[in-house]
Amino acid sequence: MEGLGGFVEAALALLSLALLLALWRAPWFAQLRVKAHGLAPGFPGQEGEGQVEVEVWAPLPLYVHLETLPSAPLGLKPQSLSGVVWGRMRLPLSLPYRYRRRGEYPLNLTLLLRSPLGLGERLVRLEAGKALVYPSLRPLPPFEPAPSFFLEGRTEAFGLPDPLEAKGLRPYQPGDPLRLLAKKASQRLGRPFVREVEKSLLGSLFLHLDTQSLHPAYLDHGASLAAWLLLLAEKSGVPYGLSAGEVLPLGRGRSHLTKALSLLARLEPTQAPSLPPKAPPGSTYFLITQAAEEAFLRAALRGAARARQGVLLLLPEGYFLYPGEKGRLALGKTPGLERALAMRGLLLAHGLELKVVRGHQPLTL
Repeated sequence: MEGLGGFVEAALALLSLALLLALWRAPWFAQLRVKAHGLAPGFPGQEGEGQVEVEVWAPLPLYVHLETLPSAPLGLKPQSLSGVVWGRMRLPLSLPYRYRRRGEYPLNLTLLLRSPLGLGERLVRLEAGKALVYPSLRPLPPFEPAPSFFLEGRTEAFGLPDPLEAKGLRPYQPGDPLRLLAKKASQRLGRPFVREVEKSLLGSLFLHLDTQSLHPAYLDHGASLAAWLLLLAEKSGVPYGLSAGEVLPLGRGRSHLTKALSLLARLEPTQAPSLPPKAPPGSTYFLITQAAEEAFLRAALRGAARARQGVLLLLPEGYFLYPGEKGRLALGKTPGLERALAMRGLLLAHGLELKVVRGHQPLTL
């Protein structure tokens, strides 16, 4: 009997030790899954409330403390949630936000898992995804691309105009194309009538933003200007393309605009110039740069060969004045400005008009 009692005591001691070990390791047995929703891409100033949800599966009871980390560009303040989990549970946490600055930012949070007796503790850093903030939009001067080809018909939100859609009817005149003949109206009125269509010239815009930055504000100002020009093109029905780290070919529509704004949101500065690609045939070739390196200017000359119109916008200080702003007078010439002015005649001969906007000047296009 003494041997049996000793065996039972040893078994209980081992079981107690195993239980203590399990409680100590309990935070590491937990499985985690995190996701966020409700933080749609938007412009600075946009407000809303998203949500992050952490799913925890714990085979043993655990004390948990979930906390979101603050983010100034997203306007996120720390939010926290505490409780006890056992089995599979979801921990939802609201994320009120107010976007402040262009960029792509991670949604970081921490999760503290602690065993009930405080024997084991685990701190996990999680990323619930990323939030995308588009460039800021402020009213800037209008810009119309040069027309490149002739169209008949009313302009449509998507696609080319229908050449048979009329704005009115008029009597037939010798020389009118038969395809415009309004058969039903002619039969009803007893004499030939034709559809009178709108006639317009349509252009396209291809914009390149040099990512070589010599001032922290350059990319934000350049991206803001690029977003403004692309939105104007979308509103007026002009096809547009973008070169900003990646090349987005000519297109139109909501999805195309979203891709362009996403490229501008993710734009990062580079040490070397990003050389402009060749312009699509008949397009308006719009280039934005601060450094105006010689390699950039040479690439611009080659790229403008097939363009109908070319504009090289140089921001020597890397920024310009928005409406209502005032700035100090910018004196002297930067190396990039000297290079561009020295090649001004050559640029113009290749169809590129040089526009210089100093840091104390409002934008003119």
